Amino acid sequence: MSGDCEGGIEGLPLQLLIMVVVAGLGLTIIMGWMNSISAPRSIGEVFVAPSEIVVHDADSDGIYTAEGILMTVTVTDQSGDRLEGATVVLEGANIRAGDGDSPRGVTNARGQVVFSGLVVEQFGSKLTTITVTVAKGDYGIDSSYEIPVVPD
Repeated sequence: MSGDCEGGIEGLPLQLLIMVVVAGLGLTIIMGWMNSISAPRSIGEVFVAPSEIVVHDADSDGIYTAEGILMTVTVTDQSGDRLEGATVVLEGANIRAGDGDSPRGVTNARGQVVFSGLVVEQFGSKLTTITVTVAKGDYGIDSSYEIPVVPD
């Protein structure tokens, strides 16, 4: 029986050596795969000017409006670089372009889209918001920026 124990102990270093070699090769393969994976890209910051819109009820009919609004939206990626080709959509407070369509545009090389002649119309004197939605293929969608619409 003592002969069997000696054989097992003598074979252990060889098995251990094989396991270390296999583990090392496996680790090398996994690290190679991980190095080829890039970090996910995402939309970073969204900046809007003006930061709020004031609406007025000029004829006291309960409909508060603002017309001819010029709005600039600037979009960056997660590292702070300007993001070209992102789609920007404005929704809420009955906002519309001068032609009556929903305002949407695509950012230029400076990461900006400029909306001109916007009209905002809301019923009643409550505070509402305009949601700025930004989307671009691999970067995802961001709807976290809201512009307050303040009745005067």
